[in-house]
Amino acid sequence: MQIKNSSKQFFWLFFIIGFFLCLFLSANEFFSHQLFSKELNHQIELCLDAERECNVEVLMNLSTEQLHHNQKRILELKEVVDNYGKSLSTIFIIFIIFVIIGLLPILWGGLSRD
Repeated sequence: MQIKNSSKQFFWLFFIIGFFLCLFLSANEFFSHQLFSKELNHQIELCLDAERECNVEVLMNLSTEQLHHNQKRILELKEVVDNYGKSLSTIFIIFIIFVIIGLLPILWGGLSRD
């Protein structure tokens, strides 16, 4: 099977675009995670200073009407911080999709010749 030069260029174009997109998204996710973690710690300190319940497990079992806005913020930030690994895996899946798109002309050319 002979691979055309244009197919190679198409692959490398999508590989490079996907790589740099994922690099940018990963850096963004890393720094966002750092900021959200600091903000979560700050919100927990404010909650403790106000002498409110700050245990996340207890807060999850309370209704929305029973929560103070600071406690709601703690729950939101905890969820965002906990989903960091899921976000990184989504970024990796985006990279794989770009690689597959780059491989389509090579696969299509190989299938149509057989």
